[in-house]
Amino acid sequence: RELRATVDLFSRFMDPLVVKKLISRENSEDLLSSKSVEVTMLFSDIRNFTSISEQRTPVEMVNLLNHYFDRQVKTLFRYHATLDKFIGDAIMAFWGAPLAHEEHPIYAINAALDMIENLEVFKDEYGYKDFDIGIGIHTGDAVVGMVGAQQRYDYTAIGDTVNLASRIEGLTKKRAQILVSETTMKVAKDHFKFIPRGEFQVKGRNESVRVYEPIRK
Repeated sequence: RELRATVDLFSRFMDPLVVKKLISRENSEDLLSSKSVEVTMLFSDIRNFTSISEQRTPVEMVNLLNHYFDRQVKTLFRYHATLDKFIGDAIMAFWGAPLAHEEHPIYAINAALDMIENLEVFKDEYGYKDFDIGIGIHTGDAVVGMVGAQQRYDYTAIGDTVNLASRIEGLTKKRAQILVSETTMKVAKDHFKFIPRGEFQVKGRNESVRVYEPIRK
């Protein structure tokens, strides 16, 4: 029963086929325990979502989001991401736990680039020409594990790395659809081209942050 519960739990966050492989070689209790690991965080947000919502009925907006999320989550799972949560119209995902990947920044950037391609197809299919997204990516240490109350808890990542990835997503507006931190760029520099997009001060941090736009070679 405990094994089945763990499989059901992680199948909400990851590709079910990956979960089965993971469970076969990891102890269920170890998977659920909190630990500090290096992760690559991805935040994706729909731009001008409030104004888009004002032009459509609630039912239309729910259908739009469901179709959009379904397409993007399939891409994230294809690149072995752990889906953390949906925050309104935003997607939060990460790499590095519970599956360890040495090159998780590369997975994250490839997933982000595919998500932008998905967006263009989505816009053509549904006629949402004003639909656009921003994606922020950062690599660093975070605490990953089960967080919540007795009534409800989720497998999630917390820490400064998570916050910074979210801030970087906020910097994408009027600059680029995807921005990554310098930390992520350095790990993935041999796999992509990177365009410097500036150095910025973000809320909650004393040090400024350099960001880069990734492009496939």
